[in-house]
Amino acid sequence: MAKKKTSDIRDRIIELLNSTKRHGIESLIKYLINEDFFEAPASTKFHGCHKGGLAEHSLRVYELLNSYNGKFELDAPSSPGQKPIQIKDENIIIAGLLHDVCKIRAYTGYEKPYKKNPNQPKGHALLSIERVKKYIVLTELEELMIKYHMGVYGLNEFYKEGDWQQGEYPLRGDDTLSKEERRGKSLANVWYHNPIVKLMYFCDELSVFEEKAD
Repeated sequence: MAKKKTSDIRDRIIELLNSTKRHGIESLIKYLINEDFFEAPASTKFHGCHKGGLAEHSLRVYELLNSYNGKFELDAPSSPGQKPIQIKDENIIIAGLLHDVCKIRAYTGYEKPYKKNPNQPKGHALLSIERVKKYIVLTELEELMIKYHMGVYGLNEFYKEGDWQQGEYPLRGDDTLSKEERRGKSLANVWYHNPIVKLMYFCDELSVFEEKAD
């Protein structure tokens, strides 16, 4: 896959975010510009481990998500009791492009190997949500897409007490709660009711596979 210029990636991301016309989006874009979103790597040694890797990865996740979403009716009920939220173009843009805002200022250095910033707040998807919500209001679907975009890697069952990262959600919800009370509170529940969230995880993974294949 042909590499895009860093300037083209930045311009495209800004264009897409502006197209949502979300209140506060201009302030959010300024935040991304003034921080290192467009220059930062996506990781220290894995995918996007180069200058501009974070923005490149974010745009590719959006592109994949937008493409595959157009092929399926993921907001149409297809299983008993399924209650998917209607998917809008702006949901794909916001979630796809901003799911890794948590990685702003997460790494130090000017080239590989990058180092983890010891002053970086803990958290991954939840940190992204926290940062984005300082500027715009996220819809319920956008928040679910960002929160659960790590799929199995974000499960708190996968981390032992005392580890640097504790996981951000359970695999299954509390069976003592009603169906409505369990809604949106576990990976299994969210994937069942809103398959677009599952697709978000797959697109995040697929973007990494593509990079490894290049």
